[in-house]
Amino acid sequence: MKNILKTSLILLTICVTSITTAQNTIAPEEMNVLLGKWTGTLTYTNYSNGTPFSMPAELEVKKGKNQYQLALVTSYPKEPSANSKGMIKLAKDGTKVNKEPITSIEQLPNEQKQIITEYLGKDDDKKALIKNVYIIGKTTLIIRKEVKFDGTDTWLTRNEYNYSR
Repeated sequence: MKNILKTSLILLTICVTSITTAQNTIAPEEMNVLLGKWTGTLTYTNYSNGTPFSMPAELEVKKGKNQYQLALVTSYPKEPSANSKGMIKLAKDGTKVNKEPITSIEQLPNEQKQIITEYLGKDDDKKALIKNVYIIGKTTLIIRKEVKFDGTDTWLTRNEYNYSR
């Protein structure tokens, strides 16, 4: 009887762990919805006075070097000197975005998905928990960085790209 109970508990633990892990993974093909051109804004918090500033932004998402990478080309029509290139890289096991662990994946209305990564780091030279929020869908793409400084309970939005098509 003890062996049956022990075996049952082990199997239950494995099942719960597998389900939990599977819920916080993303497959490369789920990111293909981002391919193409996007138009929107970048809003960021000015470090000197804490006020938000917004400017137009355009984004082109292309396939990267392999199925786990997407190449990002960001342009700012009113500030072309700030144009940049970047990447979204998924871990092969689907548990990380840009080397940061996925802590949550939530299915949203309108076939949108919210992916959250969190990691310890620094912001404005202060220790902080940093959260990246990705909301992806056919017509919506939001990439937001939020920061919670050590010793506080308040999340601050540092920047947010809000795109549509």
